[in-house]
Amino acid sequence: MAEIFTTLAALTKPSLSKGVTIAWENRNYIKLFMQTKFGKYKNQYIRFSMAGLIKIKIPNSNKYLLVFNRRIENQLQPIGGVYKRHGDESLFNQWNYKADNAKNGLDVDNKSELDLRFMVPGKHCIEVLNWFEKGNEREASPHREFKEEVLDTKILDSEIFGCQNYKHIRRYSKNLSWSDFFSCYEILIYDIFELLPNEAQKLALIELSKQENDLSRGFAIVTCDDIEQLRLMNGPKQIARIGQHTKLLINKDF
Repeated sequence: MAEIFTTLAALTKPSLSKGVTIAWENRNYIKLFMQTKFGKYKNQYIRFSMAGLIKIKIPNSNKYLLVFNRRIENQLQPIGGVYKRHGDESLFNQWNYKADNAKNGLDVDNKSELDLRFMVPGKHCIEVLNWFEKGNEREASPHREFKEEVLDTKILDSEIFGCQNYKHIRRYSKNLSWSDFFSCYEILIYDIFELLPNEAQKLALIELSKQENDLSRGFAIVTCDDIEQLRLMNGPKQIARIGQHTKLLINKDF
């Protein structure tokens, strides 16, 4: 019991100093602490997925650039993906972590090694979140994914988009949600960044949006309505689905 009060005091001290608003925002964090440290999730493995997404909006429009997920067939989604961790595995081993696997995750290959997709017992969830918040020994920007997904693939011109400026819009967390797909409880974290194009980049994006969608090229320009409906249509026919997390680009949760 003393441990509970000590930890809650540490969690709420910043909230009390910054006012009621911050305390209200932290309510889910405290709830998660109680559920995973002392509740039914304590010894249950929880899957984490921690990602950065890039909002690329076509200037002067309600259209967005999406690319295909390389693992989920025919699904469009934002540029970006899970962060990678750096350093050795000593801390993760202390948490008794399990790497993603084919049964309860997306497995690991040469491209996904060190991805921040893994499982730990619930009692270590708060330590994982504190580690992530510090930003040490992990990626903190979506630059690598931008290069891999739209520059290396020639979707965008590397000479025009070789340098990028972003702003961080928000962080979205979804705690202890059940995944039918992975058959486990998950904690999902998404950092949403917005590309801030310069004048040359704005013109290139506008020109790209004028082209008819050709999904064989690995991307599509979609509207806000398409994202709302989570599907891309060509007349009466659905030609691609859109991942639920894409709604984060239009300031909606999922």
